Amino acid sequence: MSSVDHGEVFSRVMMKSAPAPLAVLARGEGARVWDVDGKGYLDFLAGIAVNALGHAHPAFVDAVSGQAARLAHVSNYFATEPQLELAERLTRLAGGDRVLLCNSGDEAVEAAVQLRRRTGRCSCSTRSRREPAARATGSPSSTRALCPPGWVRMPWRSRRASAAVSRSARS
Repeated sequence: MSSVDHGEVFSRVMMKSAPAPLAVLARGEGARVWDVDGKGYLDFLAGIAVNALGHAHPAFVDAVSGQAARLAHVSNYFATEPQLELAERLTRLAGGDRVLLCNSGDEAVEAAVQLRRRTGRCSCSTRSRREPAARATGSPSSTRALCPPGWVRMPWRSRRASAAVSRSARS
């Protein structure tokens, strides 16, 4: 059993951007995790869709350990062979000719918005890398204040709305 008051430490040192944690996890195996007091849980959240591979699978541990033994991080001023192999595979599978490897979903949204701007369909500039992702949340105040000209919001998973926007973009 842990003698540290993790709730107190969390409230003292962490930003208030999320609620206090439900538990302080110490280890995982497959879809199960254990907290610092040894209580087990099924990990239904998968790191909020970041780690759907489970925990401590030998193939994953070997791959990560092997890569960390060679290079842990490389800035975008350099490239690695695995990165280039992945880019080639993605272009082949997606039918495109280039890829942009991103660190987050909002970085990918920003890249898509900038690509749209470069094609001439939007003329405004961006003030922040994360701004378009914030706009896309649909918050009325953010949408009114920050949406660029031509920004279109569609109902989630609406094929009819998507087809209408696609038709209007081509004309």
